[in-house]
Amino acid sequence: MLVYHWKSSNQLCQNYATPLCPYLFLHRNPLLQQAISDCRTLLRESTLAPTKCKELVSAWPDYIWVKDASGHGVGGIILGETKACIPTVFRFEWPDDIKAEINSDSNPTGKLTNSDLECAGLLMLWLVMEDVCSIESGDHVALFSDNQPTVSWVRRMASKSSVVAGQLIRALALRLKVKGASPLTPLHISGVQNAMTDIPSRSFGQPKKWHCESHDELLTLFSKNFPLPKQNCWTVYQLSSALSMRVVSVLRMKLTTLDAWRRLPSPGKHIGNAGVPTSKLWEWSLSYRAPRSKNESDVCLDSRQLYEKVISIVEDTKLDLQQSVALSRPLARRVRWTME
Repeated sequence: MLVYHWKSSNQLCQNYATPLCPYLFLHRNPLLQQAISDCRTLLRESTLAPTKCKELVSAWPDYIWVKDASGHGVGGIILGETKACIPTVFRFEWPDDIKAEINSDSNPTGKLTNSDLECAGLLMLWLVMEDVCSIESGDHVALFSDNQPTVSWVRRMASKSSVVAGQLIRALALRLKVKGASPLTPLHISGVQNAMTDIPSRSFGQPKKWHCESHDELLTLFSKNFPLPKQNCWTVYQLSSALSMRVVSVLRMKLTTLDAWRRLPSPGKHIGNAGVPTSKLWEWSLSYRAPRSKNESDVCLDSRQLYEKVISIVEDTKLDLQQSVALSRPLARRVRWTME
């Protein structure tokens, strides 16, 4: 691939035998070449159909998703807010070779960071959401994550610090465009407030109290800890092997073209009986962000403090979401162009 360089051709050719070399050879930097090719794919996708105004701005979310990743695997939940969907819990265990490449104090030479895993889990959960929620043009989605780099990457739709995350974010950008969804609204939450996704992401061995050999065991444990209102039931979603391995291939640092993400294999399926599609579950889920007391003698005090914490968390989180959405809202106009 050749790109003509107009201004600094003489400088570029100082290390070459010829006095002038008006071309920059990108094949020597395959990562840069791949990034440019991906941008070209995004541009081509954008020209296939006009972009609707409602796809350019954020609004109060139609769906909420929360995710978490650990050294064992990734887990997340999907809830309906202004639109109904099946309350869904998802998990995926990292292959052994991925676990062996996670950088840690005990493995300082590992090539993958926890943020890389979080970003891979983000893309996996979006692929689940495409099927569970039947994403339509202009739908609004809010993402809650306890990993600040992932939130920052999603907000900027770019990553300068991680090649792996860069590929994953570009794949996410293409899927958003293909489905016509509005820009994601990413928000950071603290780890202690991310209890609902701790169980699925750590259900593969540690801690033992959360270990689940099967999806049925996960469903039983999750429903016991987080019972849905009106006796509704959670449903476990299993991502197809073909689709999950496509995400894992990026973690294995294999360069993949963005064209490969335009058409996807079968996404997966719900396991067992599906729950009833429900909306307005986000505020209910906030009650599980307040940490409980571990001292049984403080039960009464814990109940009173818990109620106060829940009220505070609900109000604070609503305010954060409202402020985040407001940043992308257009200025006042005579015509409501966002409805077009």
